[in-house]
Amino acid sequence: MKTYLINTFKKTTTAGQHLDFISTIKSQEWVVFNDDKNYVEKFLFVDDSKLLVSVNGKSSYSKWEYIKINSSLVIDDEKNRYLLNIVVCNKDIIVLNIDSTDSYSFLVNSKSSSLKDATYEDIQWYLIRQCGIDVLTDEQRDKLAEEKRLEAERKKKEEEKREKEQRKLVKNILIYGSIVLLIIIGVSSLQEYSEYKKYHPTIYTTKEENKTAIDLGLSVKWATCNIGANSPEEYGNYYGWGDVTGQNVTRGTENAYENDYEFPPRKTTDSLPSSITNGPFDMAKANWGNKWRLPTKIEAEELLSKCKISRAVKINGNYCFKITGPNGNYIYLPLADLRFYDGKIISRGEQWADATIWTGDMSDMRRYGDEHEQMAYALDISEADNSGLWTGKLRCELDVGVRWYGRPVRAVMDK
Repeated sequence: MKTYLINTFKKTTTAGQHLDFISTIKSQEWVVFNDDKNYVEKFLFVDDSKLLVSVNGKSSYSKWEYIKINSSLVIDDEKNRYLLNIVVCNKDIIVLNIDSTDSYSFLVNSKSSSLKDATYEDIQWYLIRQCGIDVLTDEQRDKLAEEKRLEAERKKKEEEKREKEQRKLVKNILIYGSIVLLIIIGVSSLQEYSEYKKYHPTIYTTKEENKTAIDLGLSVKWATCNIGANSPEEYGNYYGWGDVTGQNVTRGTENAYENDYEFPPRKTTDSLPSSITNGPFDMAKANWGNKWRLPTKIEAEELLSKCKISRAVKINGNYCFKITGPNGNYIYLPLADLRFYDGKIISRGEQWADATIWTGDMSDMRRYGDEHEQMAYALDISEADNSGLWTGKLRCELDVGVRWYGRPVRAVMDK
């Protein structure tokens, strides 16, 4: 196995480490990176112990074992036994370090589009930009520093341009003071309209051709966008738990007795359902049709535990989390946050907002112990802590919340 001596190896983040090493290596054909293109060495992890090694077409079997406690790999070819530390493992590349040495080997996914026909320099730049792994030369680090400096300058110029435009706007308002009264009247009308829209939200419709599902390699398929959205980055509609209309806003009250029987809407003699998935109160099924439904608590937990969730990126102006399944397919979940009981949508569009969606399952938890304030489960992803302070660190959890808060809905489909 071709190795490279690296004395300046720096690991700045763990973003490149895959959640499930075994399923990753067994699902792909891996080529040992080698500058000599005439020497082709391939690894196929056939089962949980057998490794097929092919060198220029000549194959032999070895044994392998994954040691979870220290994230390492043991390879035994009957002549030698190697202990290899797993530094990076993702769908494109596996970086292995021969234990207690400065020798590293790179296994590249033969079907990787990112590292197809890659050179050693290509791998260096991939590791620093995608995985936070620095194996650069001093010259390359200078180049990277220059790129960051130019990007900082670009952002600074954009900010200066915005400030200049704002100053120009203020100046124009002062020059045309004769229309100030009309502006005030217009603003007042806009405020009245905004107040009206709090309790009469516009309900958007997803076009039929945009109701698509992606197989992430999980037990169910996940929709590519929220209910009411027509692209992955759009926020869609907000629904209280069990309100299929999306119009049931509580008009400024947190009174548990007033809100309890509207989420879901039912008679006061009816008990609260433990699950609304696939039932008459299922917001996904009611809006998209019978093949769609709300995810269950277990299916939301599966998404969080088995998928790789990347830090928020902007798509067409909206921050989104990329969620990549075990099979490499992915979806985006926008940071839509939630609608409070008074109709206000908080933090939407901000980097510290939450990406949250309802599940169909009820929790046993009750806010303040009140039976009318029993809460429901919701999937929640954020780069802020529970107090709302942005930390830049992913927080992925199954949350519980009061049922009259409006959240987006992401539908699932049975396989």
